[in-house]
Amino acid sequence: MKKLVAALIALLSVPLFVFGLLFLIAGTEPGKGGRLLTGLVMIAAGIFMLVVGLRRLRRLALIAPAALKTNAVALARRLGGELTVAQLRAEYRISEEAAREALEDLARDNTCRRERREDRDVYVFTGLLPSLVEKVCPYCNTKLPVRSDLRKCPNCGAQLDLKKT
Repeated sequence: MKKLVAALIALLSVPLFVFGLLFLIAGTEPGKGGRLLTGLVMIAAGIFMLVVGLRRLRRLALIAPAALKTNAVALARRLGGELTVAQLRAEYRISEEAAREALEDLARDNTCRRERREDRDVYVFTGLLPSLVEKVCPYCNTKLPVRSDLRKCPNCGAQLDLKKT
């Protein structure tokens, strides 16, 4: 319903703009100054309605449930893999229930998981979390930094494995 109203507002701007142009053309005759002013007012009203309608349509497309889920993942990527309802609300100026519903849908799809921290829910996107890599010996569990040139364990001589944590 909201999209229909926004589309109608944008479409109603077209006749206003066209009639405004016609009045401007007719106002160029000597002694027809009233038509010139009417034409300018109609063009201004048409432009205003077009801008309002298009902005509203763009906003509705931005907060549509499918787009909101995609935008939530993008926001989580920017924020390091963790997202709260408050962060999503602040970014897209939406209601709490719309933000919670989008994040719960993502949790149901196993895109993220909900964790309770202190007094709030944090949605953790495990695929977006930064991972640390270290060299680990499979036999003696010696952990070495990746930057070291070692390929074999200095303690037991076994081949070192790269493990993500």
